[in-house]
Amino acid sequence: MSNENNTSYDVMDMSGEGMSTEKAKNSKQMLKRMLGALKPQRWKLVAAFMFAIAGVILNLRAPLIFADAINTIFEGMGPAMMGLGPMDINFTQLGEFVVLLIGIYLLGSAFTYVQERIMASVSQKLVLSLRERVSAKLAKVPLKFYDTHKKGEILSRVTNDLERVNEVMQSAIMRLFTSAITIIGALILMFRINWILTLIALGAIFVGLIITALVGMKSSGYFAARQKSLGVFNTRIEEYFSGQVEIKAFTLEQETKEKTFAATDQLYKDDKKAQFIMFAIMPIIRLFNQAGYVAIAALGASFVISGRISIGQIMSFFQYIQMSQEPLTEASYVLNSLQAAIASAERVFEVLDEAEDVKDQTPTRRIESPKGSIVFEDVQFGYDEALLMKGVNFAAKPGQKIAIVGPTGAGKTTLVNLLMRFYELRGGAIKVDGIDIREFDRHYLRSLFGMVLQDSWIFDGTIAENIAYGRHRAARSEVVEAAKMARADYFIRTLPAGYDTVMNDENATLSQGEKQLLCIARAILANPPMLLLDEATSSVDTRTEVHIQKAMDTLMQGRTSFIIAHRLSTIKNADMILVMDNGDIVEAGSHGELLERGGMYSEIYNSQFVS
Repeated sequence: MSNENNTSYDVMDMSGEGMSTEKAKNSKQMLKRMLGALKPQRWKLVAAFMFAIAGVILNLRAPLIFADAINTIFEGMGPAMMGLGPMDINFTQLGEFVVLLIGIYLLGSAFTYVQERIMASVSQKLVLSLRERVSAKLAKVPLKFYDTHKKGEILSRVTNDLERVNEVMQSAIMRLFTSAITIIGALILMFRINWILTLIALGAIFVGLIITALVGMKSSGYFAARQKSLGVFNTRIEEYFSGQVEIKAFTLEQETKEKTFAATDQLYKDDKKAQFIMFAIMPIIRLFNQAGYVAIAALGASFVISGRISIGQIMSFFQYIQMSQEPLTEASYVLNSLQAAIASAERVFEVLDEAEDVKDQTPTRRIESPKGSIVFEDVQFGYDEALLMKGVNFAAKPGQKIAIVGPTGAGKTTLVNLLMRFYELRGGAIKVDGIDIREFDRHYLRSLFGMVLQDSWIFDGTIAENIAYGRHRAARSEVVEAAKMARADYFIRTLPAGYDTVMNDENATLSQGEKQLLCIARAILANPPMLLLDEATSSVDTRTEVHIQKAMDTLMQGRTSFIIAHRLSTIKNADMILVMDNGDIVEAGSHGELLERGGMYSEIYNSQFVS
């Protein structure tokens, strides 16, 4: 569709700032929303938590059994070490401990595996649900949303942000939970062994917690900045690849490369900061942990010598230190990852919170036999408080050909957008066969019109599928007939696979004009009661335009048609020509009548045809 209305009317910010990429404004609220999204899978989550708890309990039990095994060996070796007799190790009891330890580790691993499988399923279904909601949302938001947000920014939210949520949800929540209960359980058991050694360990843990909290506060801003830079980078890359013709034509290769490199460099810097703070925290925390470990080893050795604790207990105590400190280090990493996921989730939910098109009235109306009578009654429209259309009035009779002309930004495409309900009126009414279009379901209303835009749109699929886009069940013979009417059959048959040739981004065998012919064939096959043509022949040569015009004249017979045109040669035979300027209709009449008036239409016409 022409962008002229955006040039003249769209006063909204086009920088993509409408979808803010600042750090999460309310982390607690976002966590509540995430938990709400997980509610349908709450029983799976309960099962995963139960398996996780069981696995942690088994892991906490293992050091106690290990201590008993060590004590059994030490007690059996005691007489020999003291020179009082031979070793007397109870190998039967020792074997029982070994078998029990192996069973605990195997069962704990099985519980962990089941828990991870469940969480993988939960995270995948959550992201699937969010993708479906976002996809549905993008179909419901008004056209203004796409006019005011960059493609790369939207794409980043739908892909990168959702994938980050998936990665963190799959492991972070459960890792955080198991870390918490492991630390608590280990500390309780450590206190049972020796409270003095436990206080030393707690001191090291406390320092680690302070570092984790400080880094967590700092990291959220870095992750938000990285996601923002990623959105800018995606936008630059999308523009770089999609605008290669324009870039080369205006010799902007160097400038475009510099802008792309600048976006890449900024993403590198922001990502470097985020990654550095994420991974640097682990060595720092481990440093304090090792210092505490050395102090505990020295004091613990004296306790063993004095007989206050056994050698098995001090060995199990060291295991509990590792079990408490490692989860703490992991928890700090997970918390940083969680910050990034919260920022990403907020960006996704911002899309879900976007205002939707005004809901259709119920019950919706239908027209049994559409005639094509269209009336604009005092139509008013504006993107904000200021009105850009202050009172448009005209009537199109069934079967008439209505041409819309005017300078760039006059509001021609906006007029068509209002008719299709891409935008909602601020006042007045538009009626089709005497019925206000707001009483129609949007899907039904738009099915009454066939549209050929200035910019041809071809999707991944065969040529036949592209032509049949508006009528998926059309027979091949109908597709071929539509292509013949659009003068496209001759070049389609020259392709290697003919109508089965697959069109995609890598397929550059068709010119822009040939793609436009496919779009025209698509409209012909749809066979709608009314037509909207926005510079439909602007991309074809003069000779092809003559052939297309004949086919379009045949197609438009008996159908109300609106034609947006800059080439006035294509609309001389229009029943009525509307001349627009600054959002209003300043002249209306036939070609001959408007030339006689000597107004704006006459000026435009003479500028094209009179030297």
